[in-house]
Amino acid sequence: MTFSVWLATAPLLMLLSLGPGPNNFTAMHNGIQVGATKAVIAVVGRNCAFSLLMLVSALGLGAIIVSSAFWFGVIKWFGVAYLFYVGIKTWRSAAIVLEEHESEIGTKAKRGHFARMRQEFLVAIGNPKAVLLFTAIFPQLLDLSQPVPMQFFWMGLTFCCTEFIAAYVYAMSGKQIRRLIRSPNGMKNLNRGMGSVFVAASAFLATATRS
Repeated sequence: MTFSVWLATAPLLMLLSLGPGPNNFTAMHNGIQVGATKAVIAVVGRNCAFSLLMLVSALGLGAIIVSSAFWFGVIKWFGVAYLFYVGIKTWRSAAIVLEEHESEIGTKAKRGHFARMRQEFLVAIGNPKAVLLFTAIFPQLLDLSQPVPMQFFWMGLTFCCTEFIAAYVYAMSGKQIRRLIRSPNGMKNLNRGMGSVFVAASAFLATATRS
């Protein structure tokens, strides 16, 4: 991929990453709970899922998934069920007074990196729109006069980098929200709000089609 082509595609990939979606809402939620740095670290899980989906698309299997109502439905309903589960779990989370439990939260956060990575991975792998992105949009950005595998690699690497940036933006917004919440009742309402967002995301994902 030439530098000029990369320079033209990178802003588009950045815009795609910044779009509101389940993973960015997850980053915001993690930013509220444990801060922006730990939320961004969790994006490793998201990018592992996206890398797997990009490999599937590069091998041509993505087109099969997109054209198959069965496999598209399997991915979609897995994602719907998981987002709904996360939403209900978040809604029912106990209220936390941040000032009184800061050390406890820090201790949990230290041993919670893998759990947050796993959550990001499951949210990403269960989103059929990601398969559509890598199968339908990425090929349109390729220069067929140049070697395709390396172009796909550089676009994928760039997209993973923009996902870290997007997650940081959402996590920082979550961190700012966290600073405004100083009471158990406020945390309870915040958890319910984020839970509603995840449930709404699951409902939106349920309407996803192959077109």
